[in-house]
Amino acid sequence: MGIFLAFNAALGQFAAGMLAMTDAISTVINSIPIMKHLTPIIENTPEIHAGKRDPGTLKGKLEVDQLRFAYTKEQIVVKNVSFSIEPGQYVAVTGPSGSGKSTLLRLLLGFEKPDQGNIFFDDHDIKQLNIQRVREQCGVVLQNSFLISGTLFDNIVGSAPLTQEDAWLAAEKAGLADDIRKMPMGMHTVISERGGTLSGGQRQRVLIARALAKNPRILFFDEATSSLDNLTQAIVIESLERLNVTRLVIAHRLTTIEKADLILVMHQGEIIQSGSYADLMREEGLFQTMAKRQLAI
Repeated sequence: MGIFLAFNAALGQFAAGMLAMTDAISTVINSIPIMKHLTPIIENTPEIHAGKRDPGTLKGKLEVDQLRFAYTKEQIVVKNVSFSIEPGQYVAVTGPSGSGKSTLLRLLLGFEKPDQGNIFFDDHDIKQLNIQRVREQCGVVLQNSFLISGTLFDNIVGSAPLTQEDAWLAAEKAGLADDIRKMPMGMHTVISERGGTLSGGQRQRVLIARALAKNPRILFFDEATSSLDNLTQAIVIESLERLNVTRLVIAHRLTTIEKADLILVMHQGEIIQSGSYADLMREEGLFQTMAKRQLAI
């Protein structure tokens, strides 16, 4: 009997140890995806603003010269990209998925540093500018932009010292004001994290309103209107056209880019075509092929 009790106690300790080890292994496995997200933050060099030039009030001129960027030696994402945008001009960037459009936008915002080439804001090299002051004058909607848990007002103004009137004005420009008026609490309506209580189109319009709230000098949109119906998108585009701001918009929908002053077509990291909508529709090439595919749907 004593031998059995001793064996049973030892077996219990062994089983408890194995269970603890299994829990530890499970914790490590679950941490791997989190570490993949944290690695870029840990490895990234902190931004240093001291000694950098204040850009002042931006006019909205933007120039890119022979830009090249690669995540690895084998993965060149942006290849020798050059273009210039004058203040108030509307430039659209389009092309197949994976052609480097979003990476180009990250480079323009200073989130990534190019391997070669230069970026100029109002003829000033971005490397010499206080990038935080540059970003403060830019309205940005990225593909992975998200809402926060809080009121619609909080989501539109963020940490900026803006008023209810400013928030309503931004909502009007984004074609969102009528939707907010129909909500029981109006601008004080509380939404869940990532805006789960809103439709896809409403979430995008809140993000657009946030980008417009501070009256930016430059707008950077990455598929910012992809979930909007044609009528709502037309309202947003009409509002943006009345603003005297520079716009660089990444989009696939023809209705989004057809009124652009200049369209840049990217493929495998390079700009392979550029011109107005009418010019590119007449020219045999990737843009015409993509456009015909959409028009046939």
